Amino acid sequence: MSLSLRSPRALQLAAGAAFCGVASAAYFSTKRPLQLDSSQNAASKTLSLPSTMLFSKQLTVTKVEQVNHDTKKVTFALPGGVGEISGVEAGSAILTQHTPPGAWFPVLRPYTPISDADERGTLQLLVKQYPNGQASRHIHTLTPGSKLQIRGPIPGYRYTASTQARQVLFIAGGAGITPLYSLAKKIVSDASDETRITLLWGVNGTRDLVLKAELEALEAQFPNRLSVKYCISGPEAAPGTGSLGDETKFKKGHVDKSVLQEAIERCKKGRWGDGKTKVWLCGPPAMEEAIAGQKGVLAELGVAKNEIHKF
Repeated sequence: MSLSLRSPRALQLAAGAAFCGVASAAYFSTKRPLQLDSSQNAASKTLSLPSTMLFSKQLTVTKVEQVNHDTKKVTFALPGGVGEISGVEAGSAILTQHTPPGAWFPVLRPYTPISDADERGTLQLLVKQYPNGQASRHIHTLTPGSKLQIRGPIPGYRYTASTQARQVLFIAGGAGITPLYSLAKKIVSDASDETRITLLWGVNGTRDLVLKAELEALEAQFPNRLSVKYCISGPEAAPGTGSLGDETKFKKGHVDKSVLQEAIERCKKGRWGDGKTKVWLCGPPAMEEAIAGQKGVLAELGVAKNEIHKF
């Protein structure tokens, strides 16, 4: 998921496919058709199921930016240049692949791109490095010119735009922001879509708001479509500490019952949800359990389990 992991089932299926691909690659190769490298031509997709789940594609790093103490934004060139788009829809993921020295099998991890699905020639990942994360540590070693194998895509939520006004609630925890940011950007950028998003993002500290500038830009551009609230739970939020900023945008503490109740009441003022889902959630397991578990806060507030989508 993003900077974060997808479901175990999805990862197992993808891993199985990848191993089949690795074994088959010794016997099978494909040639790309000759195309003019021009933005005037219809773009092909770098990733397309099922072929690119079995047979990986290679990206080349063009830019690396240090976003904060543990997160990097890495931009890659697609193998077909501006003649290609990634083929990864909003909220969906890719599998990165590398084989550590001395290892028998590759390490596969899912990440949601933060670049647009139809952006030509490039794909961008936001990657948080974890102390024991083999994939994230590897990606953080990459420099311009480095190569990275990818597979996929892993499909995300099947979203359908609405011509009638409606409200949806997005909840992110830490690195789980990327699929929600990706989907939110697609929704608000569609002028025909009448969906309004309330986004709650819980982090430990303000330095962990790694997409704050991008979200603020979307809010400024689409003020009637997106509303974001940041919940800071670390030392900056301790009793006696100063203000974090605009109190309508920043809250000290976790994404708790009071914050969720306020957001749900706002959503209920209009038509809430897309007919099947009311809440989209992505965060650490403990947070997801506290919010959407059997005895979670959403259940207390009357939201059914089948009305929640977890990335």
